[in-house]
Amino acid sequence: MWCETLTFDEVVAPRVVALLRRYRLDLLLAVRPWQLDEVGEVVERLRGAGVFVALWPMLADEHGRWASVQSSARFVAFGDAVVARAPGADELILDLEPPLDRMAGWKAGRPTFRNTPSPRAYAAARAALVAAVERWRAERRVTTAVVPLLVAERGQWLQRVLGTPTTDLPVARHSVMAYTTLLEGWSRGLIDRRRAEAALAACARLARRRFGAQAALSLGTIGPGAFGDEPCYRDPGELARDVALAAAAGIDELSLFDLGGILRRGPAEAWLEALG
Repeated sequence: MWCETLTFDEVVAPRVVALLRRYRLDLLLAVRPWQLDEVGEVVERLRGAGVFVALWPMLADEHGRWASVQSSARFVAFGDAVVARAPGADELILDLEPPLDRMAGWKAGRPTFRNTPSPRAYAAARAALVAAVERWRAERRVTTAVVPLLVAERGQWLQRVLGTPTTDLPVARHSVMAYTTLLEGWSRGLIDRRRAEAALAACARLARRRFGAQAALSLGTIGPGAFGDEPCYRDPGELARDVALAAAAGIDELSLFDLGGILRRGPAEAWLEALG
């Protein structure tokens, strides 16, 4: 369960911990730079309650927020700081996306390729991320979150265009962000729900072909995230259909965005039953 929009105090509240335990959910917890001093205690409390905790480092927005060629040096340093403060975390997640301002332009219909990294910059960032993953995975699981376009890629040309080195990383899973709500809601009327579901099914099949046993999917969304206006599921039935489509394609690890949305919209149990 992705968790980006709750405070640490909200995450460790008894009701939230009880939900995580009742539904046997792994918590994928976002960590921002200003939360470093608190993250160790939060991880200890959650793991003490029997909750699996994955940490999801995010840089400050002005530094790109996510892991990419442009942010790789800063992201690796922050990842090292996160695991140093919370060595007991079960997993570390690399969210591989272009910088936030570039993604905002794409979302607004203004895609640009002017900031495509050079081959040398791409290779250097890729090597730095590979080395970091090798180091981090010695004591915990390491996974990624990746944009859905990569499932149709051959070679690494798109990874270089986007600045998101992915396929060379020695991680346990690549979770493809296959959000039907965004595909439908941001398509300006070109894609309806039925077509979004067809796209999800195709994405799941291509993810299995591209990543094999490393393939996973992230579904959503239930509430807004980084942009504050992400389109959301209308009801738990839409989530249940997405889960069924992913399972039919052989995907056995699913994540849902996000816990804050579930708690705000409620009832939480309806959404979690739909997730299965």
